[in-house]
Amino acid sequence: MSDAPRTPPYLVTLDDGARYPVNPAMVAEEGTRLVHIHGKRYVLLRNGRATSLVINAADRRSLEVSHGSHTVSVTVSDHRDQLLSELGAEQRHAGKEQQILAPMPGLVVGVSVRPGDTVQKGSPLLILEAMKMENEIKAHFDGVVSAVRVRSGEPVTKGAVLIEFE
Repeated sequence: MSDAPRTPPYLVTLDDGARYPVNPAMVAEEGTRLVHIHGKRYVLLRNGRATSLVINAADRRSLEVSHGSHTVSVTVSDHRDQLLSELGAEQRHAGKEQQILAPMPGLVVGVSVRPGDTVQKGSPLLILEAMKMENEIKAHFDGVVSAVRVRSGEPVTKGAVLIEFE
C-alpha cells in the first residue's frame, strides 16, 4: 500500500450526462499531463501523444473543451460538491421557486440580500458554515427577495427556510 496522500476523486460530467470519476494523483502517476501554452490553449500529453486543446472556463466547475471542430461541455465536481450533493444540497427543481431551503444543518455566517433585492440565478445569497467549511448558497433562479428568514450567527437545521421570493 502506498504512503502517498490520497487525493479525492473529481466527478466529471459531460454534456451528454455521462459521469466519470477522475483521480488527479492517478492521472499524474500514469504520465498524463495537461500543459498550459497560452491563454485558453493547452496540450494534453498522454501515451507519448500530444493533443492540442482549447479550454474555456465559465467558472471552477463549468468548462468547454475543444479539439479541432469537436467541443464538449464538462462539469467538474470535487469531493466537497459530491458531499453537498449527498447531503441534499444539489436541488433540481422545475418551475419557479418560492423558497431557498438549508441544504444541511449549519450556522449562518453572513447574509448578502435583503427583502426587495432583485437577484439573478447564481447570485450569492448567504454563507452557511457546516462541517468546518463555509458554503456559499446561491440563487437557483432569477427573482425578487420577499423575506430573509435567518440572521448572521443563527444556527439552522436541514430544510429550514432561509429566503423567500415573490
